[in-house]
Amino acid sequence: MKAINQLLTGTKRNYPASLTAQERAFGRRLFYRFYALNGISVACLMHNILVLYAIRNGLSDSMVAVLASFIHLAMPFMILGKPAIARFGAARTRGLGWFFRYVSACVMILAPVVAPWTSQAVVTALIMTGAFGFAAFRSIGVAAVSPLWGEVAEKDEQGHFISKSQTRAQIAYFITMAAVILGFRYIDEIWLYQLVLGTGCAVGFYASILITRVPESTTPSDSARQSFSEAIRSSWKDPLKRRLISTWCTGMAAYAIVLPFMMIAVKNGYGVTDFTALLFALVLVQGSVASSIVNRKIADRLGAHRLLLIYVAGLTAVAGFWSISPNQFFPLVVGAIFFLAGSCEQGIRIGLNQYFLAATPKEDRVGISVLMRIASGAAAGLTGSVAGGGLLEMLAHFGLEGLSVYRYYFAIILAVLLAFFLVLKNIQTNNAIKENNNEEYSN
Repeated sequence: MKAINQLLTGTKRNYPASLTAQERAFGRRLFYRFYALNGISVACLMHNILVLYAIRNGLSDSMVAVLASFIHLAMPFMILGKPAIARFGAARTRGLGWFFRYVSACVMILAPVVAPWTSQAVVTALIMTGAFGFAAFRSIGVAAVSPLWGEVAEKDEQGHFISKSQTRAQIAYFITMAAVILGFRYIDEIWLYQLVLGTGCAVGFYASILITRVPESTTPSDSARQSFSEAIRSSWKDPLKRRLISTWCTGMAAYAIVLPFMMIAVKNGYGVTDFTALLFALVLVQGSVASSIVNRKIADRLGAHRLLLIYVAGLTAVAGFWSISPNQFFPLVVGAIFFLAGSCEQGIRIGLNQYFLAATPKEDRVGISVLMRIASGAAAGLTGSVAGGGLLEMLAHFGLEGLSVYRYYFAIILAVLLAFFLVLKNIQTNNAIKENNNEEYSN
């Protein structure tokens, strides 16, 4: 309780002008612990568990698509993170955002409790409200992520640091998902979902306290005091920053229109049980872990641009499979596709973050990070909820049902991903020219 009180009421620390090598190393160690804990809480509260929990509580496909897009649609709340960093510092802002995201997540646990005495609309409202609050407070905390990464990792170790952090998170995610799946193998009850969500919240509360201890200099706070309008003007005038934002929008939208809909397709298209669906979620995590380990070795060598091209091409292949998916359910084939999709999602995330750190000076990171994540969140959220969810509704309206709905959906998405790949290819070519002439942006 003392630690929580300090998080909520503590005063701003006195920050040095720069961090020592020992302070940066300590900060990286804290990040590794935080990401391991975060991997546990994410496994319990996000992605596939949340999608299956929503379906189990009676939400429609379109509502599930919107819910899955909240993580992107709530990105404008990052604007609130900017003044928070200026006032409290980046580490405490991250901690406060994470703490209140789990407070919001607790609301979702109430849905099955009130279900016997109320309507489906109320149950849906509780889950959607809790999920949106979870995403909104997450966005406030995310404003501090890139500036903190830049504080604890020097330029020549950023790719390795990000990949190692993500490896810890994905391994913890994998172990947690394995335990959850084992539970659902023997207990197929709604209360187990509630227990899983509650466990994620408890671990998340501890992680939110841990992250506040990451050391930082005055740079994040000073950067956060720059006006948001100045960040917009700076990005508009600088071709490299414009390309950075365009790349983030394209990369985030690419996996937002693929991954959530794969789980909906395997659950509602093939009609598998929750246990089977969670097994594929575990395979998805295995792909992410493998990608994190591989990228830890190659990220700094290949550079962000090549990583993004490789992994968007991989997602295009995933969409291609679902567009011609067979009527008969082949678990090994579907598992391979989930593995590939998980590898691509993680690779895109690592490539985007590496690109940001390489392309943005430290003094601009808060404002540009907020602008970039809001723009990319809007792009991913709108493509996932409006385009994706709306497309599913339209296909159902035309009389399609079962697996046919998802075949047509992914056939359309395949064309979109091909367009994304061409956009990224052009961006990368332009950036490659820029890198050859400017050591500041070299890989």
